[in-house]
Amino acid sequence: MIDEFREDADVRINNIQSRGIILKGNNVLVMFRRKEGREYYVFPGGHMRKGETPLENATREVEEETTVIVRDLEIAFEYTSYVKPKKEEKEYYFVGYWDSGIPTLSGEESRRANENNFYEPMWIPISKIHTLNLYPLMAKEWVENNLEKFIEERK
Repeated sequence: MIDEFREDADVRINNIQSRGIILKGNNVLVMFRRKEGREYYVFPGGHMRKGETPLENATREVEEETTVIVRDLEIAFEYTSYVKPKKEEKEYYFVGYWDSGIPTLSGEESRRANENNFYEPMWIPISKIHTLNLYPLMAKEWVENNLEKFIEERK
């Protein structure tokens, strides 16, 4: 398999990503994906760039992919994945709130999208997260088990 060209290849840090769990009322922002015949959801985000903090990375990636501007991001959790042999990958998940914008596919994802690699940002009721094929499972479980408490503690 040939690696896909990435527009930010010169500044991209391939083993670190940040994602946003973005709330608007009782809804959460997700990215629906259809790739290679599989359908699933992820939280918007992507690879860190040189010179960015994880928080800056999450803020930029959410806006870049969805056009949604966020506020008040706080770290929810982080984890290290060892899915690929001999390759450690770090992911940071932040919880924050919608500030403005309507979820619209944007950035590199909009330019790479085709019938075999489809993206669609959307609001989903938090109460429906358990019904989604949401990756990674750790993120889905965190939302199901911790999001309500996380929100309550910040009121």
